[in-house]
Amino acid sequence: MVMNSRNPGDSRGPPEATTLGKTLAEALPQAAASLVIADPSQRGSVRERLLQARSMMTDRELREGVLVRRVARWLRTLPMNRLAFFWPVRGEPDLRAMVGDWLGEQPGRSAALPVVVGDRLEFRAWTPATPMVEGEYRIAVPAGTPPVQPQVVLVPCLGVDAQRYRLGYGGGYYDRTLAAYKLRPVTVGVAFDVGRIKSIGPQPHDVRLDLALTESGSL
Repeated sequence: MVMNSRNPGDSRGPPEATTLGKTLAEALPQAAASLVIADPSQRGSVRERLLQARSMMTDRELREGVLVRRVARWLRTLPMNRLAFFWPVRGEPDLRAMVGDWLGEQPGRSAALPVVVGDRLEFRAWTPATPMVEGEYRIAVPAGTPPVQPQVVLVPCLGVDAQRYRLGYGGGYYDRTLAAYKLRPVTVGVAFDVGRIKSIGPQPHDVRLDLALTESGSL
């Protein structure tokens, strides 16, 4: 099954100062900001809570625009040309148009999407014109493109805590993949503020992110 590789629309937009103003800082929709996961067995229920909170954002389009522009500005400060990101599922922010714009701004840049290979991820080349097929967990993946060794990985976060540990969907693919690198790429979590919690109760296998970005700032 071939899928559309890019949604229409420009990732750029009006500055958030003219869009949300002080509202963004004063009314963060944090569903679990003080939550500490004391036992790993609690993670499943917390995931459900965060998924529900993400799906119920009434100003999602506004917040997603602010978040995407924040990621775009951060990327443009970096002297790098190989980027991995993620195909949006289950209410994750959609970075595709922004990454397409980033690719077109400078020759020699490449982007990649994750593909499940065994118990790890392999990042394979993507452009807005890349044909997509259904992969593991029914997530779209590039069809037949070569692997890319990213310098920066944008990591989807269902939850992220104050120490920059992320809560995903429980498969452990990012943790195993990042832990296996001899020279680890820069890891940047991308999340909505509704996903911010105090602590995920990190376990030995959890890999700490180098940075996390939300619509209201960075961690």
